[in-house]
Formats: sequence, structure tokens, C-alpha cells
Amino acid sequence: MSWLFKLSQSPIRIIDECTGSSHGQVDCILKAYFNDRLVGYLKYAIFEGNAHIQHIEVAEDMRRKGIATQLFERLKEETRGEVIHKMQTPDGAAWVNSL
Repeated sequence: MSWLFKLSQSPIRIIDECTGSSHGQVDCILKAYFNDRLVGYLKYAIFEGNAHIQHIEVAEDMRRKGIATQLFERLKEETRGEVIHKMQTPDGAAWVNSL
């Protein structure tokens, strides 16, 4: 059974949670669940109307299945501002260039 079939049978559920705020910055995290398993997350901060990605991680066995992209798309939908992602690993840069 391919991962594509598995994901289509049980779609990724994304939960947004704000974890705190200080000095005009709101810290939040988007969590991606496959069934009841946490398979990825995207930590971000809202500052001056823009979302700043701080960290994104997907479980190793769930990578290359579009989960990071789903998290990013949800962030864009929810914030409606610019999404800033300046500091990147080589893998992160490759992912950003693929968007």
C-alpha cells in the first residue's frame, strides 16, 4: 500500500496553537497529525503583521509526502501576511525553492 493511498484514506489533520506572547510577538505552532500520530510541526511567530518561520520538522518516515507544504499553506491561509523564512538548512532551502 503506497503512502499516497494511506494519506488519502486518513488525511493529515492540522492544529494551530498559540503558545505565548511578549513584546508584540505571538509565538505559535502548527501540528500535523496522521491518524493520532504527530508527524510534523511548524513553529512560527507573528511580529509586525508577518509570520516568521522559526522551525519546521517532519518525522523521517513521513518526509517527501507534502506534509511540510500543507503546514506552510495553512500558515499562509491563517496569517494572510507575508511569510518570512530567512535562516535555512540546505534541506530547508531546497524545500522553499520547491514552493
